[in-house]
Amino acid sequence: MKHSVIHGRIDEAGKVLLPVIVIASDGLEVEVEAAVSLEFGGAMAINEELAKALGWRRLGARRVVVGFQTVLMDHYLGTMSLGAEPHQVVVLGGIKTRAIIGEKFLSGRKLTLDFSRSKVILE
Repeated sequence: MKHSVIHGRIDEAGKVLLPVIVIASDGLEVEVEAAVSLEFGGAMAINEELAKALGWRRLGARRVVVGFQTVLMDHYLGTMSLGAEPHQVVVLGGIKTRAIIGEKFLSGRKLTLDFSRSKVILE
């Protein structure tokens, strides 16, 4: 799969952010800024209201370990792109913060952080 270079940023709180294209069931493309979390083994987690607004198919709910607790979270089948052809991934719904992308979505890519310039490059 051919990937293009993605440029992100580091915010004031030190979070690494990358733009991700999420695609609604009607084909509308929406860019969301997602925080990179190397502690999250999944592909992506988003606010549940956004998942519903995109018309993504709900696959059900399952227990997920979040921090030190286990919570019940809905799973959605979503279409998204991170500098490559769009593809479907299982997305967790129900987080209260900004979108998160994890290891599964970043695997096989090179992530470069330049804290002195607040720049992020994903190749």
